Formats: sequence, structure tokens, C-alpha cells
Amino acid sequence: MNIYIQSRGVAPDDDYCWQPEVPNILKRNRINDLIQSESPSVILARFNSTLLLLITSLESSERKDFQGRIIRNSVAWVGEDTEVNEKKLRALASCALRDELRENLRVEIDNAVTFSSNNGFQVNFDALNDLAIEEVISVHNFPANLDKKLGKNSKQQRDELAYELEQHNLPKENAPLLVVTGIKSESTLIAAGVWRGLSNLVQTGGWKDPYKKSSTAEKTITSSNSKNQKNNNLVLLILLLAGIVLAILLILLIAETNLQLQPEMKLTPQSKM
Repeated sequence: MNIYIQSRGVAPDDDYCWQPEVPNILKRNRINDLIQSESPSVILARFNSTLLLLITSLESSERKDFQGRIIRNSVAWVGEDTEVNEKKLRALASCALRDELRENLRVEIDNAVTFSSNNGFQVNFDALNDLAIEEVISVHNFPANLDKKLGKNSKQQRDELAYELEQHNLPKENAPLLVVTGIKSESTLIAAGVWRGLSNLVQTGGWKDPYKKSSTAEKTITSSNSKNQKNNNLVLLILLLAGIVLAILLILLIAETNLQLQPEMKLTPQSKM
């Protein structure tokens, strides 16, 4: 399991950056588009047999930048999609969601990050590898509830989600499975196929009814089909009108021809008996 830390130093040039590097899984899958960067967020995802847990905006206890602002740490765990790794990341995510446990996790991560002349900070990765959260939290392996649901980012919903992570496996699909953040729209979470999403913008007192990611596509297809049907009906109407106009013109032409022939017929001598 690889661990990455984002933090910063004191000096203006020591801006936020990742150590030892930016995790490729974040860049390839545009994970940051799913969260409000200023808000403490949790993302648990699976992409191409790789598991990711991202916890952002954990405030430092004492470290501040050159303007006196509290420095925030973010941490990402990236590992192979195995039962052992999933169990550990579920436990860590559960800890990050429970307010009574989140503080301990924040302090342990903050203690592993110190100021340095190299990019402004250095990380004791050994201390982070020694986190034994799964031993503190009892994690079981009941089958996952595959229904996709969204809810308001509140303490009650975070606690319910933490309990579900402790009890149930994750769905096996490749997606950002869990997203808990501040200001992100429901449509953004649905479009990403999020399995469990909590956001301040979700308007509900609890969990919303399950949704299907395909519903957006189905609406698009339905709208497209409806538009095509309207276009077809319009074409048929135009053709019908054109046919009617041609028929009227043809009738008028025949009538005019008959009128022209009638005087000629009157001038023609009648045959004798």
C-alpha cells in the first residue's frame, strides 16, 4: 500500500504539493472534480484493480503558513484491490467519517508531517504505515448493498455510512464508490456513478431513494428519441402539406384546362343525323 501526503511549508514558494509525488490515480480519474477542495472530504474508489482512499483538508495542530493560516494536510492510500487492503481502507474511511474518531486520525497524520527545507515539509511515512485503525474498528465482510444512494452531509448520515463501511464489503464496480464532501451537486455525483454520496447540496433529511447511473443516459436517450420523433412528424406533416398543395394545383390545372376546352367544343359543328 502506497501512501501520499499533500501539505505545504511556511514560505510563499513552499505551496501545497504532494510527496513523494502526485498519485497517478488522482490525475487519471479527475478525482478532485468530485470534491470541494476547501472542505474536509473523503473519497473511496476502485479503478482498474486499484483501490484509493483520499482524505482531504485535515487541519494541522500548530503549523501555519507565512500569512498565519492553518495548514491543511491531505492523505491518499493507493493499493492493489485485495481483501486485506479493502478492509483496511474501509476501516480508515469509517474512522474519517466518525467525528469521535476523526480527531485521532487527524493528529496521527499531522504528527507525521513536519517543516523542512525540502519543498517546505517532510513526512514520516513509517509512522503512517503503522496506523492500525482496522484493529481499533471491528470490520466485517457482509455482502454489499448495491443500491446507489445520496444524502445530506450531516453527522447522522456520516455515522450511518461509517457503520455500513464497517459491516459490508464494497461493490466490485470501477467507480468513485464513496464521496463525502461540502458543496457538490447531486448531478455531479450521479454522473460519476457514486455508490454512496454525501454533500451539503443534497436536499433531503436522510438518504434519497436509490438511483441508477444509467438514468441520466436513459433520459438523454429518451429526449433524443423524442426529438427525433418530433422531427419525423414534422417531415411527414411537410410532405402531407406538399402533397395537398400539389393535389390542389393539379385540380386547378385540370379545371382551367376544361374551361379552355369548353369554348372550342361549342364552336365545333354538331354532326347531322
